[in-house]
Amino acid sequence: MYFRILGPLEVHLGGVPVAVGGAKPRALLAVLLLSRGRVVPVDALAAALWGDAPPPGATSALRAYVSRVRATLEAAGDERRLHFRSGGYVLDVVDDELDAAEAQRLVTAARSADPARAVELLDDALGLWRGEALAECDGLDDARAEAARLAELRLGAAEERVDALLDLRRGREVVAELEGMVRAHPHRERPAVQLMAALCAAGRPSDALVAYHELRGRLDEELGVAPSAPAQALFRRILDRDPALDPAVPPAPGNLPRRATSFVGRAAELSGVVAALRAAPLVTLTGFGGVGKSRLALEVAGRDREPFPDGVWLCELAPLPEGGPVGHAVAAALRVQQRHGTDIDGSVVEYLRTRRLLLVLDNCEHVLDGVARLTHRIVTRCAGVAVLATSREPLGVDGEQVWPVTPLPMGDAAELFVHRARAHRPGLADEPGPVAEVCRRLDGLPLAIELAAARTRAMSVAEVAGRLDGGRLLTAGGPRGADPRHRSLAAAIDWSYELLEPAERLLFARLSVFAGGFDLAAAHHVCAEDVCAEDGCAEDVCAAGGDDRRTLDLLTGLVDRSMVVAGAAAAGTRYRMLETLRAFGRDRLREADGEAPVVLAHARYFAGLAGRAARGAQGPDERAWVAATLPDLDNLRTAFETAMACRDVGLVVAVVTAQSEIGHIRVGYESAEWAERALDLVSAEHPRHAEIVGAAARGAWNRADFVRARRLAERAGGQVPARGTGRIAYPGDVLADIALYEGDVAAARRHYEQQVAAARRDGDPLRLVWTLYYVAVCHAVLRDPDGGLAAARESVDVAGSTANPTAMSMARYALGLVGKKADPQRALALFDEAAALAAGVHNFWWRGVALMEAAATRAVHGDPVAAAAAVVEVVDHWDRVGDRTQQWLNLRYAVRLLARLDAGADAVAVHHCLVAAGKPSPLRAAHLARLLDGPGGARFAAAAARGSALTGDAAVALCRARLVAVR
Repeated sequence: MYFRILGPLEVHLGGVPVAVGGAKPRALLAVLLLSRGRVVPVDALAAALWGDAPPPGATSALRAYVSRVRATLEAAGDERRLHFRSGGYVLDVVDDELDAAEAQRLVTAARSADPARAVELLDDALGLWRGEALAECDGLDDARAEAARLAELRLGAAEERVDALLDLRRGREVVAELEGMVRAHPHRERPAVQLMAALCAAGRPSDALVAYHELRGRLDEELGVAPSAPAQALFRRILDRDPALDPAVPPAPGNLPRRATSFVGRAAELSGVVAALRAAPLVTLTGFGGVGKSRLALEVAGRDREPFPDGVWLCELAPLPEGGPVGHAVAAALRVQQRHGTDIDGSVVEYLRTRRLLLVLDNCEHVLDGVARLTHRIVTRCAGVAVLATSREPLGVDGEQVWPVTPLPMGDAAELFVHRARAHRPGLADEPGPVAEVCRRLDGLPLAIELAAARTRAMSVAEVAGRLDGGRLLTAGGPRGADPRHRSLAAAIDWSYELLEPAERLLFARLSVFAGGFDLAAAHHVCAEDVCAEDGCAEDVCAAGGDDRRTLDLLTGLVDRSMVVAGAAAAGTRYRMLETLRAFGRDRLREADGEAPVVLAHARYFAGLAGRAARGAQGPDERAWVAATLPDLDNLRTAFETAMACRDVGLVVAVVTAQSEIGHIRVGYESAEWAERALDLVSAEHPRHAEIVGAAARGAWNRADFVRARRLAERAGGQVPARGTGRIAYPGDVLADIALYEGDVAAARRHYEQQVAAARRDGDPLRLVWTLYYVAVCHAVLRDPDGGLAAARESVDVAGSTANPTAMSMARYALGLVGKKADPQRALALFDEAAALAAGVHNFWWRGVALMEAAATRAVHGDPVAAAAAVVEVVDHWDRVGDRTQQWLNLRYAVRLLARLDAGADAVAVHHCLVAAGKPSPLRAAHLARLLDGPGGARFAAAAARGSALTGDAAVALCRARLVAVR
């Protein structure tokens, strides 16, 4: 049982809310929780419930309320924990069962942790608050005191988190948050001083000086005191241009994983492949499985970053099915979305055309045709991009340099074996003879060596060598006509497999159904049924959904033996199988005729996980659900394909409808294509048909294909999805948004005003925030911001009640949009808060919208250098997302900023590009005439002619190049 007082009082049993009752039972429970483990006298309880003058019969009424609370707790299945003792009542609750105690524990632990760990702990602590602590118990003196203490704990935790982020040189991230804290607590000096430091870290020292003067003015005017010595010292450091306050150098872009173990040997190969990449646009490392292609590629990529200012990016192709969607996988790795008017491969190429980066394509052999087609387009059209591929055979693309990867020479092989063996057995003695024998018998194959090294945990090196004796290794695991080294690897894997316990072998084979990795919960639910039968375990203990301890034991054994790899992730430990081992396991699963039920269990598990995540992402725990689900995109894709292959309508619907809340606004629009395919299977009579229609239509709208979006949305036939539908999946909303972007703002406003009324009638706060947001947006587009103010303010209030980050982001954006003309600085703070909230839950769409409006506001009212950096950030964001509609809007803001920066010729060129495309431009005719008729008119006329011929993408590249140069 878990009690929550950091917000409205809640009781949960096993994660399920328990109804406590009315005001008096809730107040009674709150008082007992505040004094948990201590006797509260009857008189004190009566005073807490009724004040100084309790009514006649108060004691009897109190007993009735106590009985009601006790019955509620016991009916929920909890043991008896509310007792009468020594003239009062006591509630037995330990610290682990109360959110306030957990928050205190996390904050305390953070104070002795390093900054990175402190941020994690404080994020966890602050995430426990769902609103003001004990707000419904305001009439209780004890509750008021505890609420004040908890409010101070919350604010102190927020400040300590900021300190940790500043220590990590991440001050830019917390500017918006600190501006809000300073507004909320104007006389609290610590957030104001932190804001000064964060503004410096964001490259805004002039704004930091303004923040100091504002602090000094508040303190002098209202308290009659001067800023503290630390504030004054920081002020002087800013004036002195202390280089320690300069912005941190941003980390190199890219997504290479952190190396968990050292790289051994291959010095000649490293230098050779690096040189080959400098000379050719495509280098392919070839060789059979287990020879070390992937590890060599990652080592090369990590060492050769200098020629690639736009980063080094890894795309893992192993999770794809044979012939799978290579373009989508590469786009996801680069965080690029499909653009209107082109396929996904074309969108990737268009994005890469202006970049200088290294793209690593790992494990290409099973999707060779798709990789070859895409790579050919990249190397012929993207002059700044180099591709490093790994495959068991060459790609066959013009210009390809093929670099065969061979086994390790004996000296390097021995060094690798010893290094890995000592990771399992630190005190391992030097045994050069047996080590050399093991490496010889394993032909210097790195994967086979690592598997053998894992066995030294239980036997000596000589014993390992002895196990390999007798010729078995050179014949097992493959046909005699095959390459002996390949047969050596297969035999090493088979040998490691045979040494597993029966239950471990069964689990290993079943784990091969996962694509891209898994966590313990997934392994248990998909694979644990009967997995211990060979081990003499009770079947009910190991069955899916039961106790996962045995599954963890077996999984740990596989990790210890290097059959499975474990790694840290945001949501906890994740596991994966090397592709060679995964293929071996899948073969064993097929041989046992056990593939079909496990594949189906996999699809059902991830369909269920996606559904729970979609519901969770609509509540206060959005960040946690998103973090727990996003790593499983490959598994969700596999689950969808399984469901389609089985023509299982229920599974298809479950996966697709969940993606409208999880994948679509956070990963990309691939899930909209799933929705379109699902429409061929799901009939119009299905209760969730309209939801699938909406998801498919929204994907077309995102790509600015309004004709297709309208045709898809109309397939709903006016059906409205039920409450709980993903925010983007309402067909009527898609039609209204088409009207909005095509200029019929009045029609869009009518739709959303009707939907506001429907959301109020249905008591659906999340839908109410969405529709109020759009009502405010429509008023802003109609140049009637005051008319949208009420809707925007209500959306902020309603979003706050949901504690949902995306809803709060939308609401803040709406309020900033309708208020930016009256108070641009306040609007800017709201836009920054909206972007930070969306970024915290990986919501790329709402983050981009908020970033864009913040950049537009800075372009008019802020520091022009900071504004230039902000517009470039937004240009790059929408370039990755592939949203042409938003990029056209961004060009309008860029024109205004270019004019302000005296880059008149570029402003004129982009203006004429906008006009030629039928888009509005902020450059006024009078200003344009002055430029053309004044000094340098010929230069501006040439720019106008050049701009009329520019494509939208060329105009974006022009703006980006000009603004990047601003210093």
